Amino acid sequence: MTIDIMERRAILQDIQSAWVELRNAIRSLTEHEIVETGSWGTHSIKDLMAHIATWERVLIQRIQALEEGREPPTIEDIDVFNEEDIRRNEQLSLREVWDRFLGTHEKLLEILERTPVLTRELVAPDTYEHYREHLQDILEYEKRRSPSRRLKKE
Repeated sequence: MTIDIMERRAILQDIQSAWVELRNAIRSLTEHEIVETGSWGTHSIKDLMAHIATWERVLIQRIQALEEGREPPTIEDIDVFNEEDIRRNEQLSLREVWDRFLGTHEKLLEILERTPVLTRELVAPDTYEHYREHLQDILEYEKRRSPSRRLKKE
């Protein structure tokens, strides 16, 4: 069953709105802040960016499986998956992570604009809900920074 065009637009708008907020919050940070260990839990904002791209790739795989009539891939232990993913990506440069972060999102949007399997239930956990969750992590990190550092950025 194909999704109604108005619902598709609404979903895409929710995704893009949350994405822009997240991307802009990251862009407001210095390179040092993005790669600083401890800026996202025990990891860096760079790790968070790779994490977002990974989950978007997982969503792309799920969509492709559904389009082909296959069972979408499942992840048994999300925490283990996330930690393994961080270890796999930690050797990437910040430029590589930015490219993956932006490129994966662009590819996902292209797929979402045309896929007949689009539903909120399918995409929300790996897109706008996920972006908002991690936007809060970045905002919390910004609050923890020194007041003098915040003033220099303004």
